[in-house]
Formats: sequence, C-alpha cells, structure tokens
Amino acid sequence: METYSETGEFSRNLFYIDTFAHDLRRSIGIFVLRNGSECAIFDSGMPNSSGEILKSLKKFGIDLDSIRYIFLTHRHIDHAGSSAYLLEKLSNASVGMHPYSAKQLMEPSKIYQGGKELFRDFATPMNPLEIASIRTLQDGEEINIGKEIVKAIYTPGHTSDHISYYIPSRKALFCGDLIGLFNPKTMKLSPACMYPSFNYQSFQVSMEKIRAVDLEFLIFPHFGVVIGNDSSIIVEDSLATHQRLFKIAEKHKDNAKKEEILKEVKAEMDASATFPDSVRERAVEFMAKGFIEGLNPH
Repeated sequence: METYSETGEFSRNLFYIDTFAHDLRRSIGIFVLRNGSECAIFDSGMPNSSGEILKSLKKFGIDLDSIRYIFLTHRHIDHAGSSAYLLEKLSNASVGMHPYSAKQLMEPSKIYQGGKELFRDFATPMNPLEIASIRTLQDGEEINIGKEIVKAIYTPGHTSDHISYYIPSRKALFCGDLIGLFNPKTMKLSPACMYPSFNYQSFQVSMEKIRAVDLEFLIFPHFGVVIGNDSSIIVEDSLATHQRLFKIAEKHKDNAKKEEILKEVKAEMDASATFPDSVRERAVEFMAKGFIEGLNPH
C-alpha cells in the first residue's frame, strides 16, 4: 500500500502538513492545494497549530496572500481550532464550512469545553470567527481555486455538520473523520465514531456517496495520504469495520449489561497513532460509546 505521512509535497501542488499536535508526530494533519496564484487549506488543526502550519507554508514557498480559503470538515477542536488564528495572517482568506459549523464557531466556547473534556490540557482556547470571514457551503457546491474545482460533499456521520472535499481533476478526497482514523505505520483503519455526535445511519448514507467517487488520493487528517487503487480498498475496509461493530452490538441487543457491549466494541478500536498516552484510553471509551449510542440516536 502506497502512503505518504510527512510534511511535504506528495503530488504536484498537493501538500500535506503534520501539525505536531500534542507534541506527537502523525497525529493531526492538514492538506493544502495550490493552483496558479491561489491556494486553499483544508482543516486547521488544534488551536495552537497555527505556528507550525505557517512555518510549513513558508517552507513550501506559498505566499500567505495567495490563500483564498480554509475549508473545514467539521466543528471539532482538532479540525477547526486554529482557523481564527490563521486568519490573522491570511488577509485574503475566508473560511468555508457547513452552516451549523458557522453557528458554533462564531461562539466556540462549547466546542472548546468538549475538546477539553477529551484532550484535557492539550486543548487550548479557541478564538471566535467573525461572520464576515465565513462562507457557508451547500451540498455539491463547487468552488474554484485557480483553475481547480473543489467540491463540497455533505457527509454527516461523524458529526451532523461534516463535509468532505473532492478535487475532481486530481481525484483527491479530503475525507475528514468520516471514514475513520488511519494508522500509516500499521496500515490499519479504526472508526472515528466519537460520542455524542456519531450517527451510524448517516454514516452509511455518506459512505455510499464516497463509494461513487473516483479516487487516486484519499487524504486523512488522522493521518496521512493513501495513494492509488488502495484508496478505494480503504473505503471498503471502513464499511466492513463499522459493519463488524454493528454485528457486535446486535449480538448483545437484548442484553441489559451495556458494559459487555462496550468492552467488545472497545477491543476493535485503535487510537494509538492519534491520541497522546494520557488521553488514549478516554478517547477509545468515547468512540466505543459513540458507536453504541449512534446506532439509535435520540
């Protein structure tokens, strides 16, 4: 399986940045597209990631004034956290997102508290986004970056406001957390069904959208890039993994002891490459609970 998991240019004018979140390598990454005199950033990492991102953009020779958009996949702190800080340096940029994300990120205290509950001291405060900097995106909307088209695809499941971004000319998909957490060392994928936002039915519908997309590059925030035909294999692997968890839950559906279901589901989770040691067990607990609760959301 061909993968890329460093800071650098993995294909012409397609860049990946390891943000070194939580002082870890290969935990949270972002994607950068350049076409002609315009660029776009996809996701923004944790609130304290802006310095590493700006340093990497300089290394790539990208003029900060050329960046037209920060496209966010969803509202969570590890994806949207640094967007307001980046805007302080990106004078020509707007932030593209789902309409619900916009409501949350203009007053992000709830997102920060949720992030702190999981990441603890690794979560730092978020600054609010100004309404003038926000562009809400519709499902299927196409935005030009130079001569490239970026297509926003609503893909709820991980959260209700999740968007994946597809670049048709490059057959590249930035999938956010919909498909799962990819470990570039083991080449294994684990669900990212975080409590309390995961919805299994929405996930299935969104994954059918992704299955219809022609892929050469499957780009994960957690973590790295899968290249070539293996991209589609990873999509199928994600569906199979979630189906396996569903069968575990179904096996226990008449059992009142939820802790038994939780234990079996947790055994299928792998957060080793994404979360620091001090919060890893908590993250697995959140994801296992998220999957079980997400089967029958209220």
